[in-house]
Amino acid sequence: MMNTTRIDRAAEYMEAILREEIAAGGVPGASFAVLYRGETVIRKHINYEPDAIFRVYSMSKPVTAVAAHILWERGKLDWFTPLSCYLPEFAHMKVLTDSGLTEANRPILLMDLLRMTSGIVYPDSDLPGQPMQKLFDRIQKEIVNGKQTSTQELCRLIAQQPLAFHPGERWRYGLSCDVMGAVIEKVADQPLSEFMAKEIFEPLGMIDTGFYVPEEKQSRFTTLYEVKADAQPETNASSEPDAADKAKTEGTAPLRYKEAASRHLCLTKCLTPPAFESGGAGIVSTLDDYAKFADMLAHYGIGNGHRILGRKTVECFEHGQLDEAQKKTIYFDQIRGYNYGNFMRVYDDRTESGCSGDKGEFGWDGWTGPYFLANPKEEFAFVLMLQVGGYYHPEMIRRLRNTAYSIVE
Repeated sequence: MMNTTRIDRAAEYMEAILREEIAAGGVPGASFAVLYRGETVIRKHINYEPDAIFRVYSMSKPVTAVAAHILWERGKLDWFTPLSCYLPEFAHMKVLTDSGLTEANRPILLMDLLRMTSGIVYPDSDLPGQPMQKLFDRIQKEIVNGKQTSTQELCRLIAQQPLAFHPGERWRYGLSCDVMGAVIEKVADQPLSEFMAKEIFEPLGMIDTGFYVPEEKQSRFTTLYEVKADAQPETNASSEPDAADKAKTEGTAPLRYKEAASRHLCLTKCLTPPAFESGGAGIVSTLDDYAKFADMLAHYGIGNGHRILGRKTVECFEHGQLDEAQKKTIYFDQIRGYNYGNFMRVYDDRTESGCSGDKGEFGWDGWTGPYFLANPKEEFAFVLMLQVGGYYHPEMIRRLRNTAYSIVE
């Protein structure tokens, strides 16, 4: 039997943590769910309707990982195959070094995409990221002016940009997942959205998940916010016990976010079908829909009475793919104590992470603050939906995780 007292108490504590952050001006609202042994034991919405639709940004990546592994199970993909076998434009990649361009010392493999060791970068301000930034700035302007670039076309342009390092040399978060989306399209011979709908969304009953919001559902689409430039992420929540309540009642906490003026990463406003279906950041979903996806992973591939992936395939998600040298190059504070693989963090070291959990728990988060984890060993999952671009608060995530895990018997 489940301890309903502990569950109710955990729900109360988790809501208090989030209301503290709302009162402190960090986010306008939140929705979250905890799933345990096949049941949704906690489900809360603060300042959002139960059917609100969110942009999940990089929480698209685990969905793309599942899509890729569906093809892997069917023998259509092999992780040690060069990427260029599927996308020939990646055949002769250059690496940008301090002394100029040099030939990559080996091909990019599909495995490099999965573990973010390909050298393919996101747009950024550093030397390797600048060419990609210029490319994405140009395409984003074209989107505003009504011209869109398809997934396959964008990947051809990505292949013309230099790599940040030789494939396999280190870890760097980038466009690898979007490139994998293009591979899935080629192998499945259909758009990524159609493949995901048929193989994942429809079987799981994820009725509000896709790459855009149809007109009849747009009243449920949440407002996109972004962190203000002068926000202080290290002081997101006050350490004074009564400070949040005081801020809420007196209105003393200035908002650290504002309505977003535009989107980025070549994404549209998600109001019509996009030409570029971003496997790395383009999906929209609801709390309930994404909880179905997380619960499927927490049950080794079974959800809504359908088997999406085999048990042994999901077991692969429980193992990080980085070697010790690659792990040392991870630079995200929020995955300290984790390994990485299959476009997801993988729980590795309890002492270093400062979090409850089990070795092998996996999941990911997104640019607007959404977060999820799946722990098949305990049939446990946690999903959080936020909608503030650039939001970063690892301390709050740790507090929520530890409270959520307190219900496990």
